[in-house]
Amino acid sequence: MNKNGDTAISPSAWIEVPHFDWKTLTAEGAPTVRFGKGQTLFSQGDPVNHVLVVEEGRVRLVLLSESGHEKHMAIVGTHGLVGECSAFLDGRHSVTAVASSDVVARQVERQQLLRCLERDPVCLRQVLWLMNVKLRVLAHQNLLLSQASAAQRVIHHLVQLADTYGEAQAAGVAISISFTHQEMANIAGLSRVMTSNVLIQLQDQGVIEMAKSHCVIRDLDGLRRRALIL
Repeated sequence: MNKNGDTAISPSAWIEVPHFDWKTLTAEGAPTVRFGKGQTLFSQGDPVNHVLVVEEGRVRLVLLSESGHEKHMAIVGTHGLVGECSAFLDGRHSVTAVASSDVVARQVERQQLLRCLERDPVCLRQVLWLMNVKLRVLAHQNLLLSQASAAQRVIHHLVQLADTYGEAQAAGVAISISFTHQEMANIAGLSRVMTSNVLIQLQDQGVIEMAKSHCVIRDLDGLRRRALIL
C-alpha cells in the first residue's frame, strides 16, 4: 500500500492507513489507553470485549501456534484499527497484538463497533478496507514464507518499507521509520542472525546503508528486481 492509500500488488506488512475519520466510532465514549513498547494489547484467545483505534504508534499482530511458535503477520500504524477481524466470528481474538512502539489508542466496545457499522456506511467502508488489506497481507506473507528465500523475504520487506515510509534524498530513498534487526527478523520469519547477515551483505554491496535502526536504500529498482519470487 502506498501513501495515497492504494494497495500495491505486493502489499506491505507495515500497514499504513489513510487518514480515516473514526469520530462516529468513538462518539459514544471511547477512553484513551496507552501501551509501552513491547506491551500486549490483547492476547490470542481472549474474548473480544473491545477493539482499539490506533492514534499514535504501531501495533504488531502475532499468530501463536499450539507449540508456542510465533508468526508475525502484520504491523498496523496510526489511524488503524486492531481487534475488529474477530469481532464478527466467535468473539475471541485470533491473534495477539503487541505494541511495536509506544502506542496511544481509543478503546471502543465491541457492541459499539457493531452499532456503528449498521448505521454509518463510511465507518463500514473503512473497516472493510482494513480487513481486505489485512487479508491481502496475510496471503502474501504465506507466499513469502513458503516460496521465498531468506534474502528475498528481507528484501521484499525493505522494498515495501520504502514504498510506505520512503523519503527521497540525494543518497537514495530513506525509510523514515526506524526498525531493528529483530523486528525485521520477526516479520520475515527468520532468525535475527540470518536477517543481520542479509542486511550486512546488502550494505557491503552498496545497495543499502544502515545506521543504527535507520535505513537508506541506494538502489530501489535493483532491490525490487531481487525481491521477485514469481
